[in-house]
Amino acid sequence: MTRSRGLWASVVGTALLLAATVAPTSAASQDLVTLNCTGSSSTTYEPPITLTPDTSKRTINQTYAPCVGTGEAAEVTGGTHTSSNITLRSCLQLLSAATVSWTIKWSNGESSTVTAGRVSNLAGAVFTNTFTGTVTNGFLKGHTFVETMTAPSTQITACTLGLGSVSSLGAEHTFTLL
Repeated sequence: MTRSRGLWASVVGTALLLAATVAPTSAASQDLVTLNCTGSSSTTYEPPITLTPDTSKRTINQTYAPCVGTGEAAEVTGGTHTSSNITLRSCLQLLSAATVSWTIKWSNGESSTVTAGRVSNLAGAVFTNTFTGTVTNGFLKGHTFVETMTAPSTQITACTLGLGSVSSLGAEHTFTLL
């Protein structure tokens, strides 16, 4: 009987040790936060921007969807960003590096304000913006992200050569929370 109790105590002790070892791993994987979204945007300039800086109203309508997330972002299926402002602009500014901020309204009712460095590239028929930054306020604060935007470059190329203007841009996006 003593041998059975000793064996039983050993089995129970091993099970408890295993449970204690596995539990933190499970909790850690539940805490992992990821968010990957694709989407599109439309940006309009009124009046259209040219090679010469002038006042123009820029309006951005962006959709982040579909989205797939884990951890606290697991319930996010999409998001939107809409903004409008009037500033002095030229098509050359589309190609310059800058620091920008915007707010994303997520499908779970939360909002994130993000701040990012923007690097632009014009290569052949494609215009690319890469935003690398941090969620500075609201939902997912403190997480870093990379967003890439790609759009046709025809209007921008013509504008930078002084042969046209940019009235609108339609782009595809990817957003990855790191």
